[in-house]
Amino acid sequence: MNDSIFREYDIRGKVGSEFKIDQVYDLTRAIAFYFMQKNSGVKTVAVGMDGRISSPAIKDMMVQALRDCGLNVIFVGICPSPVLYFALYELPVDAGLMITASHNPKEYNGIKISLGTKTIWGAQIKEIRDLYRAHTLLSLSAKKGALQELPFNDTYIAWLKKHFSSLVGMQLPVAIDCGNAAGGTILPGLIKTMAWKDITLLYPEVDGSYPNHEPDPTVEKNMRDLKNTLATTHASVGIGLDGDCDRMAAMTKSGFLVPGDQLLAVFAKDIVQKYPGTSVVFDIKASLGLIELLEKWGVKPVISPCGHAIIKEQMEKTDARIGGELSCHFFFKDRHFGYDDGIYAMMRLFEIMHKTGKSLDELIKIFPKKYSSPEIRLECPEEKKHMILEYLKDAFQKRTDVQIITIDGIRVTLPYGWGNVRASNTQPVLSMRFEADSADNLVRIKNDFIELLSAYYDKNFLERTITPARGE
Repeated sequence: MNDSIFREYDIRGKVGSEFKIDQVYDLTRAIAFYFMQKNSGVKTVAVGMDGRISSPAIKDMMVQALRDCGLNVIFVGICPSPVLYFALYELPVDAGLMITASHNPKEYNGIKISLGTKTIWGAQIKEIRDLYRAHTLLSLSAKKGALQELPFNDTYIAWLKKHFSSLVGMQLPVAIDCGNAAGGTILPGLIKTMAWKDITLLYPEVDGSYPNHEPDPTVEKNMRDLKNTLATTHASVGIGLDGDCDRMAAMTKSGFLVPGDQLLAVFAKDIVQKYPGTSVVFDIKASLGLIELLEKWGVKPVISPCGHAIIKEQMEKTDARIGGELSCHFFFKDRHFGYDDGIYAMMRLFEIMHKTGKSLDELIKIFPKKYSSPEIRLECPEEKKHMILEYLKDAFQKRTDVQIITIDGIRVTLPYGWGNVRASNTQPVLSMRFEADSADNLVRIKNDFIELLSAYYDKNFLERTITPARGE
């Protein structure tokens, strides 16, 4: 398999050219060796998979490898990643493997890895890569491990009903886009169990070719049908779920796709009243408006590098009850286990709307007025990412009016605004975002970056791509 599939938070790549199904057997045995190295008591592994076309073949190879090594397998079915995470807390298992490529296009697939309830990431993924490269695999066992098929979606739905009993029979008119992804294994059953009568459900049929749009709800073009549904029906809020439902994006009745930092503010307002003085963790791309709000509420803002595993780690270190990312991963350690679950986050949003009687348009009015760009993604070969970041850092450090944070790429704060450029850990792109307190200053901060990046990109291309942003 290609080295590029061993990413920061999971193993993921294009099936065939990068992620090779005929190598899943050996890769799984390397993962199993890693498990036993870290915890010799590992006996049972939970396995789940999303609805991608290549997932069944990967699952068959994976399950065979685990069983051949003498490990027992509980297959929890076609499900969202949060259901696999939920199973780690609810079932007698020692580790978990989720077959998914999350929001990536249909050509991709991969594996998210958990040991106990902890996510395997960063240097740990590199350890697994090195074991696989060295052909250091868990030995085959004379006794084959057992396989139990235990679909867990209904158990997860029952848990949601128990913990959101106030929403049973909810009258809130909602449109939800499953995107033909794993959300379609949960939402129809959840709607029936919760006795919701006024839900418009888009694309609940699980189809790994994603015929309607890619399963990334934070991208405007993917939410066109949801936006149209909000405009043509009486639905008051729209929800988009990503490929494996660890993320949830929300759209207002007016068609505004709410950035994750603004949604985090809505969630945090509800939680900090319960835990005064708590910490709130968020990624380096978040708006200065979020920091201003949290400080106003007497909350400690904690800026973190991007990535669900890092956010969870920072939450543990700071005893935070909530964390989130601009990309709409949300983590609740209040009435929840603390992992990212887009369906659970959706339920928390419905609960706030139900309790306050406010629309999402009204709820986000708490956010200070800023002029922000959406997240902008520039294609960039893996080998050039860090070279460009070092170039930008060196160039900005020559200025006397600058503050630079380098915990994840660079976040450059100037007197008239800030910009962030970082190397994506999931795709061959540079991710960037800009913000200022006026439209003119937003153009100014963007131009600073365009001038420098034109050493690597065509300037006209940059000016077209780094487009004027909406005021937020």
